[in-house]
Parts: sequence; C-alpha cells; structure tokens
Amino acid sequence: MDEIHHRQKEQEEMQRSDAFVDIFSKVVSGGKAGYKTVVQVKPITTKCKSCGAVLDEKQKFCHECGTKNEALEKKEEKK
Repeated sequence: MDEIHHRQKEQEEMQRSDAFVDIFSKVVSGGKAGYKTVVQVKPITTKCKSCGAVLDEKQKFCHECGTKNEALEKKEEKK
C-alpha cells in the first residue's frame, strides 16, 4: 500500500514539472511552438488497509473501522 502511495506521489510531481508539460505540449500539438497543454492531475487517494474505505490524506484513523492510517504514520516518520 505504501509503495502505491509513493508511486502516485512521484507521478504527480513529474506531471507538475515544467519539463513534462513542455514535452507533452509538443507531442499533443504536433510540434507547434508556443502551445501549452493543461495537465489534469488526479488527487492521491489513500484506502484503509482493513476495510478499503477511502481516507483523507491527513486522517489518522479510518472513519469506518477505526484502523490506523499507516500511510500517514510513515509519512510523519520520514520528516
């Protein structure tokens, strides 16, 4: 679960980079100069490992079953 969350974070950071937007704009426009594509980024979702309920990124415990949000706990440990 943590690995998936980490990959989603990396993908989001890459999609927000100027280099990615510039390259993607050239591909979409057929090489036209000055074309700027808007890249829509999906928000990262965290699911409860016990019941599968969708959790808010800052939620410490699951609102359905009370299980501790391990993704948040590991994120705080890295700080």
